[in-house]
Amino acid sequence: MMFDRSIRLPVFLLVICVSCTFVFGEQHFLEKPQPYQEVSSGDDVKLRCIVQNKGGQCIWQKDRRPVGIQPDKYEWANSRGSGDCTLVIRRANLYFDDGFWECQVTSSDFPRQDALSSEQSRLLVKGSRGNQTHNYFCLILSYLKCTLMRVPVKPKEPQLEYGGTILGATLMLQEKQEVMISCVSKYGNPPAVIKWFIGNKEEKSYTSQSNATEVDNPKTWVAHSFLRVRGRRENHGLPIRCVAMHPTSLTPMSTETRLDIHYSPEVRLEMGPQPLMSAPEDSMSFLNLKCLADANPVPSIKWFKDSVPLDRLLIDATSSLSLTQDKTTELNDTVWNAKLHFQPVTRNDAGLYSCKATNNAGESALASYRLDVQYGPKEKSKDGNITSTNMEDMALLGSAMAPFECSEFEANPSPQYRWVHLRGSLAEPIENRVQNKGGGRRLHLENIMWSDEGEYRCIAFNTINGVKRETSSSTRYVLHVTGPPEIQVKPLLGENLLESVGWAGEPVHRLKFRFCSRPPPKLVAWQWGSSHLRAGESINPKYDALPLEPIIENKMVTNCYWAKLEIKDLRKEDARMYILLVESEKGRDSTNIKLIVRDPTEMRVIAAAVAVGLLFLLLLISISVYSLLRMRRGRYRQKVEEEGSIAADALYSNGASMDQQKSINSSHAKTFARKSSLDDSQGVYDYSRIAKQTRAMSPEALKVRRAPAVLQPPTIV
Repeated sequence: MMFDRSIRLPVFLLVICVSCTFVFGEQHFLEKPQPYQEVSSGDDVKLRCIVQNKGGQCIWQKDRRPVGIQPDKYEWANSRGSGDCTLVIRRANLYFDDGFWECQVTSSDFPRQDALSSEQSRLLVKGSRGNQTHNYFCLILSYLKCTLMRVPVKPKEPQLEYGGTILGATLMLQEKQEVMISCVSKYGNPPAVIKWFIGNKEEKSYTSQSNATEVDNPKTWVAHSFLRVRGRRENHGLPIRCVAMHPTSLTPMSTETRLDIHYSPEVRLEMGPQPLMSAPEDSMSFLNLKCLADANPVPSIKWFKDSVPLDRLLIDATSSLSLTQDKTTELNDTVWNAKLHFQPVTRNDAGLYSCKATNNAGESALASYRLDVQYGPKEKSKDGNITSTNMEDMALLGSAMAPFECSEFEANPSPQYRWVHLRGSLAEPIENRVQNKGGGRRLHLENIMWSDEGEYRCIAFNTINGVKRETSSSTRYVLHVTGPPEIQVKPLLGENLLESVGWAGEPVHRLKFRFCSRPPPKLVAWQWGSSHLRAGESINPKYDALPLEPIIENKMVTNCYWAKLEIKDLRKEDARMYILLVESEKGRDSTNIKLIVRDPTEMRVIAAAVAVGLLFLLLLISISVYSLLRMRRGRYRQKVEEEGSIAADALYSNGASMDQQKSINSSHAKTFARKSSLDDSQGVYDYSRIAKQTRAMSPEALKVRRAPAVLQPPTIV
């Protein structure tokens, strides 16, 4: 029992030690010294430094040299706090305390190696405050001497410093990196005023400007100003200027360094011509792809097609691509360009094109463009060769056929299909009523008739930039119809008979019918009266039943025929009913046709009557037009004759009626017309010939005198 207790106690202590180690963890800074502090000479200042889980010793360094604890000069701010390494500097002195201070902590134990060291903290000790006795002294001294002591002293050129050293022509920063730089203006009286500029934009200093007297020349001042600079790619190439303004010069003094920001590339794709007015078409379009990379330093640009490096694909001799990489000076000399030329674009060029740029600062994301090349339909082939083939099918009359399936085509956009029925030299479009997912690739025919027999062709099509592209299938689809005979020319609905009109004396008149039959007919005969005439037979010299003539459509013999009967030296007696009879193993069909024979003299009489009627109609039209013109002319003359002036005493007449006034005006107009016709050369109104009014005139009317109006030719302006 005692043995177990003796073992448990060390184990318990070990567990406690391990737990404490994990609970407290490694020492680290909770608070570091400020990057910049100022203190007046003779004042106290605290350099704060707080460490959590402190296990080592606190040490301070000034200008990279250790500083020991000196009573009444360098003391700990709080000796009781286990993690407080804050240092108090008593009576700050420019010679001993001005500089860069660091807070350091030794390792808590040797295996951990967790020693700490803070960033440098700049402590600036200003000159001592002026003694009040100096002012009294100046009042006692002569005015001239005091004035000479206050003569301004021009400072030296300002200097840019970084990390305790003078900055050169450039300041190299990584993107998002932050640094503190300072500008120092020395030996000026009064101290210079320092301003910061990045490019043309004024920047705010990190802290207020500090001024202190020079150690070796207390009558002059040194001015310090700090600026925190962050690496931003938009500031690459811009100058950082420190401008020192002083009353001794109207022109400020300045010094500058140029920012060299290193940042990872950013790429974008541009297409030419831009913008594209139409979709790229196979072997008909030209295209350029540009990869523009914004980077510093110089990037390396790589192209990919469908995630495969393009350099490998360019080895293929069939590729139409040519890759060139050009340097451009746009956007502050940081944009680099790589081009792809498609001359012309082919369907094999379609794919996802991407470019990526890399440099020492990093790598860009991919910029991609999917090239979609459109092309017309092209028939697919298994072995690479397209050969013409025939597909034949047989269907019963009135039934449905197994669908014809068109060959597969490849196209972009996806192809649609349509069917045509070749009948002789005509291509009749087929309305495919049964639609399917193949875009009309299958042809369905139902309730088949003899007219459906023949060759069918499939045509694949699509539309590119508003233009329809079509390609016919190399396969011929032939449909054979099997069924009883059918005469395809029969009377229309509502009519009893077919009629054929001939003229007496016609040398040969032909009766002609088209019929279809599969198997071929056993009997084809013409019948009229008591006569019966088979195809290929004749009754000399009047009737001749010609042999059956197979019908050929699209260079292919069909199951249809022409049945013809020739009647020679046509007479009136030949006008009768004729019957065509067709018979095969599967059935029979017949039709009637009435032959009408007309006398040519009847046609002449009809033609003469029509001619006379046309002449009479033309005469009536001419008379009507003449009468209308004459009527309009008479109305025009009457209107001209009625125009004229009203007599001056018309308003004063008591017994004259309106009819009398109209007659007087008419007589005046006629008299004037006669005078005008006689004296055209004078062109002057002759008032002596105007008829006198028979009624009495008022005194006011007698006073009216009309001046002679002289007619002159019109003046052309």
